[in-house]
Amino acid sequence: MSNGMLNSRTRRRKRPLPHPKKARPLPRRPANKFVDTKFTSELMAPTFSTTNLTRSGAIFLLAFSMAQAQLPVEKNVVRPIGPAAWHRDIFRPLGPWAIQVVEFDLRHPFLQLETAKAGDHLYSKERTSAMAARRDGEKHRIVAAINGDFFDINHGIPINLQLRDGEVLRQPTGRSVFAVSAAEKPVISFLSLIGSVQSKAGFWQALNGFNRARNADELIFYNHYFGGSTATNHFGSEVRIKPLKKFAVNDTIRAVVVETHRQAGDTPLEASTYVLSAHGAAENWLARNIALGDTIKFVWRFPETPWRLVEAIGGLPRLVRDGNLSIESKAEGGSESFTNNRHPRTAIGFTADTSRFFFVTVDGRQPGYSEGMTLLELANFMRELGCSQALNFDGGGSTTMVVRGNVVNRPSDAAGERAVANALLLVCTAPAGKLAYLDITTSRASVRPGEKFDFNMLAADSLFNPLNLSDTEVFWKAPRKLGKIDKYGVFTAGAKVDSGYIVAYRKPARDSAWVVVRPAR
Repeated sequence: MSNGMLNSRTRRRKRPLPHPKKARPLPRRPANKFVDTKFTSELMAPTFSTTNLTRSGAIFLLAFSMAQAQLPVEKNVVRPIGPAAWHRDIFRPLGPWAIQVVEFDLRHPFLQLETAKAGDHLYSKERTSAMAARRDGEKHRIVAAINGDFFDINHGIPINLQLRDGEVLRQPTGRSVFAVSAAEKPVISFLSLIGSVQSKAGFWQALNGFNRARNADELIFYNHYFGGSTATNHFGSEVRIKPLKKFAVNDTIRAVVVETHRQAGDTPLEASTYVLSAHGAAENWLARNIALGDTIKFVWRFPETPWRLVEAIGGLPRLVRDGNLSIESKAEGGSESFTNNRHPRTAIGFTADTSRFFFVTVDGRQPGYSEGMTLLELANFMRELGCSQALNFDGGGSTTMVVRGNVVNRPSDAAGERAVANALLLVCTAPAGKLAYLDITTSRASVRPGEKFDFNMLAADSLFNPLNLSDTEVFWKAPRKLGKIDKYGVFTAGAKVDSGYIVAYRKPARDSAWVVVRPAR
């Protein structure tokens, strides 16, 4: 489907309003206060006048209307999920496509992007939702998360570069990478990693790799993400170094040699230190130039950018370059079926002025619900959002989006959400604030006379970060004719068929849910 065809059948996208600076009590209305639902059924069916219709025309109109009534209705549900962050739940019947979008402004002082590694181990797999939950905490709330790079399905190692908080987990492999600098500047690019170490006397030696097996005559750099030890044999030498400042690529790091191990290997790895492992010619250099207690320097750099990159995660292929479609699948090793067939997809993109970023997932392999997208369809959608640059991540059964702890898409694997290698997280660093919002998690309930229904409630501050409130801190109300609700949110239906709203409130917040008491069996 071309971009023109896609845009001609959809409503023009509206940029969400900025989050109000002052929290306000929620209105008394049936819709969840987090949600602004816009059903665009007018896009699906034209309006007819019944004036002067012939009998045959009326029959045709009736049949047409019945057919239209059976069509799925386009949906675009928008809700704020954090400071300068919104979640969009989109359904487009012409795919059909079920699309999840998280839009955010990374210029907000409380927002930042981070990568997560499954199990904090290079060779490990973990569900995206589990990584998000593990990293969530006070002043580090995970607003949203998406799955990241393609990976070895057996061992969980990503196929491309990963940086986390400045540390290299996996070196680049000649495919596209999404990265952000310490100043929150984004880049999508091919990156290569070059390293070297300088002895106390000023002699330099090239570093041959990072967190991988050591080969003949090589000097390899290891950190704790590689595993419990370097897993090397004794045909070499290793030294442990302790950095004097935080590790960063495109920076010079000074470190002190705290251990030396000649003709030895399999050195244990620790979170606070690094290990240099040498063999052959590199081992001879190490023996001549590095001694216990020396202060040495090492440098890792990306020649393609001067920025001090702190987070990076791989993907393939690039979808949009400088505002133009640029599906670079062949150059990055993507097959024809991967490119041109419809699959579940995950992507990241941002606008030319980097004021808006987008996490995107498209469900697939679920006939009648969502078929998935080709890379061309995905690239067109990313441009429709306004992306100047966009990159595809791992898809298929890996495609997952988490919003405030909940998986909001429908992963395609029969077993549910897949364990993956890594993930990209949107983090809110704001401290917890005062109560601003209540959210009854079930917006509609149907019960029979005398039946009970247990309503659950969530609380959030003005930045939509979760708050812990006890049941007794919230007040519940229900119309007498509808039934009664106790202080714990347990509703008991009345004896008669009826409908109405139950309300939860605590100043300045409130929410409501629609309840239907249907006839007894």
